[in-house]
Amino acid sequence: MMKSEQYEKNLAAAGFSVSDIDYVMCTHLHGDHVGWNTRLENNRWVPTFPNAKYLFADRELEYWKQKEKEDATKVPWMTDSVLPIVAAGRNEIVKSDHTLSELVKLIPTPGHTIDHFSVHVGKPGQDAVITGDMIHSPIQARYPELAHFIDYDGKQGVETRRKLFERLVDTPTLMCTAHFPSPSTGHMTRWGNGFRFVEYGRS
Repeated sequence: MMKSEQYEKNLAAAGFSVSDIDYVMCTHLHGDHVGWNTRLENNRWVPTFPNAKYLFADRELEYWKQKEKEDATKVPWMTDSVLPIVAAGRNEIVKSDHTLSELVKLIPTPGHTIDHFSVHVGKPGQDAVITGDMIHSPIQARYPELAHFIDYDGKQGVETRRKLFERLVDTPTLMCTAHFPSPSTGHMTRWGNGFRFVEYGRS
């Protein structure tokens, strides 16, 4: 139910318009990650980014479509932020390990939701991983076994975090998080049996 134009204004301040966007990566389909997918136009929800393809993981979309069929009142964001994208034919159904190009690849990171993915961008040594909700807090780096109460499968989430952190630890890969307090980008280092999120620019 996003009715403000703040996202568009922020985008314009960065020198872009909604028409400049080619792809929208929906790491998962929780309400706080799809809220700007659409905008209200003549009392209809339409794609905010008219020229973009919205990437939805196949199992993720099917899961939430079923939830919407069972009780739409429990997943209102599907009605206003996801299904209008499908109706407009702007969605692209992919596997959660989809490769968009040499510089943009999806990484399966399930657990928080059934088919959550993170996004790997860039070249080796000059790359970043956009985590989505694979991790919510720096404390989940120190203690990867801490699950979020809303996780679809907490045990799988633990396995996902450990696997990805082992891949990123002590590498130059930048980690871009969705829910950390600012600054929300940094690198992963080892810390005992866990890991430490080091904010970008710090050592």
